Amino acid sequence: MWAEPAIATNYPSPTGFVNDFANILTDDQKNELEANLSNFEKQTSNEISVVIIKSLEGDTVENYTVKLFEQWKIGKKNKDNGLLFLISIDDRKYRFEVGYGLEPVLTDAKTGDIGRNIVTPAFKNGNYYQGIKDSVDTMEKLLSGQDVPMSKPSIKFDEGVLYFVIFLLFF
Repeated sequence: MWAEPAIATNYPSPTGFVNDFANILTDDQKNELEANLSNFEKQTSNEISVVIIKSLEGDTVENYTVKLFEQWKIGKKNKDNGLLFLISIDDRKYRFEVGYGLEPVLTDAKTGDIGRNIVTPAFKNGNYYQGIKDSVDTMEKLLSGQDVPMSKPSIKFDEGVLYFVIFLLFF
């Protein structure tokens, strides 16, 4: 059996809570997010890092995010209360990596809702800043104990399909 070649990825060094290596945010946007995340860390000790890269360089978003999370040691060691929000522009992918200490609040279901309801619609419209800001605001509220209702996609019910299925089952 042949072994797959290892991907040699160079991970950037952190510059703060907001790390825009793809240069998609304005200075004002970056500074506003940085101040917000810094204040949140001071108030709660929870660390949220936003990392925007150009490309995953052939790596998977899951692997890249886990490795970067581990390398940067996001969160307090004794609390494991870090969160990494990675965005890869060219690959059109994003991922939330949540430390074990935050998982009871930021479950896979909650981060999935944030992705589907906030990140994806904003990013599809090219509004990266709004998607990042609204996601961060939502995660901060959740981590602060606030209840944040997430809109569920509506399922349209077609009565014609129901009647057709009943007809098929009857005969």
